[in-house]
Amino acid sequence: MTELLRVDLRRILKDKLLLVVIILTVVFALSTPLLYALIFSSGEFANDPMLANLISAKALFFSNFSLGNNLGLLAPVLLAIVLCKDFSFGTVRNKIIVGKSRSAMFLSMFISCAVVLTGVILLGAFLSLLTSLCFFDYQATPFTAADFGYFVVSLVFDVLVLIFASALLSCLCACAKNVGIAIVLYVGFTLLLVMIGSILQVVIMVLEAYPEYKTLLKILQVAERLNVGMAVNYIGAGTSYTVEDVLYLTLPPLVGTAGFLSLGLYSFNRKNLK
Repeated sequence: MTELLRVDLRRILKDKLLLVVIILTVVFALSTPLLYALIFSSGEFANDPMLANLISAKALFFSNFSLGNNLGLLAPVLLAIVLCKDFSFGTVRNKIIVGKSRSAMFLSMFISCAVVLTGVILLGAFLSLLTSLCFFDYQATPFTAADFGYFVVSLVFDVLVLIFASALLSCLCACAKNVGIAIVLYVGFTLLLVMIGSILQVVIMVLEAYPEYKTLLKILQVAERLNVGMAVNYIGAGTSYTVEDVLYLTLPPLVGTAGFLSLGLYSFNRKNLK
């Protein structure tokens, strides 16, 4: 397993597409804060208190972890191309011939995907943070030790979401017949999560004005919080987490990861590689 993981990581790191991903990471990390700084410095928006509350280095940092936005969507797509090369180039068959198990190969692919995807997103997020701090305060209040603890815990929650995305991507690469299908399914599934979450948010806002729909409102609120694609709306958005928040931000990505890994293992072990 260790040898497989080392080989897979080396193959991904040496692939030229990773350089494309890194370039895109730097571009998004620098351009987004600069764009907001340009907008905020204009006379029309400079004194808008609502905009001032929304734009901060903290908000821009955690926005980098959204699965349906910028790098969060492009990086997995490019990574899928790299992962699927094992199938198109016959590397998987060669690994089986030398005695490697399919389960070990799939888990190695998943771990490699999770390591690279998490590393790329973290790189972009911290570059974005450094750039944002040149123009905006980290937050409206002074930064304290409690804020640092909240920052670290929030990072853990974001990494869980990225691991979920890696499990989904690995499962699709193992199940799909080619990289094109894997990419379409990943993008479609991710955008569907975001779209459903956005629709639920609008419906919830409307139902809050009607007390008679209290039960339905509660059900929709739970459904919206269980949506991993909308976790970015809650991670890093406050100053502390309740026990309920922790459960919502850990259980769905963990259960989803376990589910996609199980499906991927089952499919990959039954897949005809001829």
